[in-house]
Amino acid sequence: MPNLAQLLSSKSSAEYKRVFDLCREIASELDSVDGVYVVGGVVRDLILGRTPGDIDLSVVGDARVFAEALASRLRASSPVESQFLTFKIPTSNLGLEGISSIDVVNARTETYAGPAALPDITPAGIEDDLKRRDFTVNSMGISLNDGGWGTLIDPMKGFGDIMRKRVKVHTYSSYELDPTRIFRTVRYAVRLGFSIDTYTTELISTSLKHIDRLSGARVRHEFELMLTEPKRVEILRRSEELGLLAAISPGLRIGSKALQVLESQAESGVLSSDLSDLLAIATFGLNDAEARMTVDRFDGSSDWSESITGNAELAKHVAILDQDNLRPSEVAEILTPIPLASVRAYIVVGPPLPRRDRLVDYIDRIRFVKPNLTGDDLLAIGIPQGPVIGQLIEMIRRAKLDGQVSSKQEELEFAKSRLPGFLTDPS
Repeated sequence: MPNLAQLLSSKSSAEYKRVFDLCREIASELDSVDGVYVVGGVVRDLILGRTPGDIDLSVVGDARVFAEALASRLRASSPVESQFLTFKIPTSNLGLEGISSIDVVNARTETYAGPAALPDITPAGIEDDLKRRDFTVNSMGISLNDGGWGTLIDPMKGFGDIMRKRVKVHTYSSYELDPTRIFRTVRYAVRLGFSIDTYTTELISTSLKHIDRLSGARVRHEFELMLTEPKRVEILRRSEELGLLAAISPGLRIGSKALQVLESQAESGVLSSDLSDLLAIATFGLNDAEARMTVDRFDGSSDWSESITGNAELAKHVAILDQDNLRPSEVAEILTPIPLASVRAYIVVGPPLPRRDRLVDYIDRIRFVKPNLTGDDLLAIGIPQGPVIGQLIEMIRRAKLDGQVSSKQEELEFAKSRLPGFLTDPS
C-alpha cells in the first residue's frame, strides 16, 4: 500500500495536523488501543486536494478510552456516545477552523436484520471496518499509528476509483440493505464531479423499488438534503434521470423551468435558503393529485406540506388576477389563504402575465396593510364585544386597500356608517 505521510504532515492544515499528531501520541500511550486511523471523507478529500470537513477516526480497540483522551488533550467537552459505538467530540469552540466535530468509532462490522433496518454491530479490524462502508472512495483509511504512520489502507480499491473519478458502490446488496445509499450516490457524484460507474448505475435501476421501504421521515430528510446542496440543480436533474424522484413518489417531478430558476438564482446569490421556498419552487407545476401524492409520501408537518400543495391551490385561482378591474381587496381575498412560499414561487417560475404584478404587489404591499383603527377603538364608540368587531376590522382593511379610507378618522366614520344601530352617542 502507498504511504501518504506527506498528506498528513505537509498537505494538511495546521488544525488537522494537530489532531493527527495527538492521535499518534495517544495511540502509542494506550494499551487498550491497537490502532487509530483517519477514515472516510477526510482521506478522500486529502487525496483529491479538497478542503476536508469534520474528522472521522476509526479505533481498533477501546474507542471510548481513546475519545476521552483525545477530548482531554484538545480541552474539549466530554465525548457524546451514540448507540453505534460512536463518540462525538464537539470542537466548534476550540479554534480548529473547518472542524466542527470529531467522530471516533470502534472499528466494526455491521449486519442487518433485513432491508432498510438499522445495523447490528460487532467490533472488528480496520479492513473489515472499511469494507462495511458505502462507496469505494469513502472506504480508505490512513494509519495514525507510530509504526506505519501514513500507510493507506484500501481494501476496496478506492484510490483507483478516485483516479478514475467515479463513484462505485461496494456490493450488489448495498442498496437493498440501505436504500438511502442511492441518494448518497447521486450527492457524492455531483459534489465531487465524478461519474457513476456502469455497474452502480445498473444496480440503482434495479434497486429503486427498495425506496418504498423507507419511512416518510427518511425520504423527506434525503430530499431536503438534495435541496440544500450547493449543486442542488444537478443533483435533482441526475435524480430525475435515474428515476429516483419517481421512486420517491409517482407524483414527484421537477419541471425544467423550476430547475432553471433554482440554477439562475443560485448563481446570482439570491436563492432563498428557506426550505419552504425551495420546496415550492422545486415542486412548482404539480397538479392537485400529484401534490397530494407527494405530500402523503413525505409525511411531513403541515408547514412543510403546504409549500407543495399551495402551488396547486394557487393554480386554481391565479388566472383571476389577470382581470383589469380587480380591486386590491379582491387580490388579498384570493391570495391570503395561499402559503407565501407558493406565491413567491409563482412570481419567479410562473409566466410573465399581468398576474405577476398583482402577486408582487401582494408580497410587497397588500399583505401588510392594516387599519389604524383597533378593536378597542370600536368598543369605545359603543360597538359590543363579539364577532362583529373582527368583521368590521376586516371591512375597514378592505376599504383601506381599495383607497376608500386613509386616516383613522375616516376609518371611524366608515365603521359608523356600516353599523349605526350598534353605536352610542359619545356625548
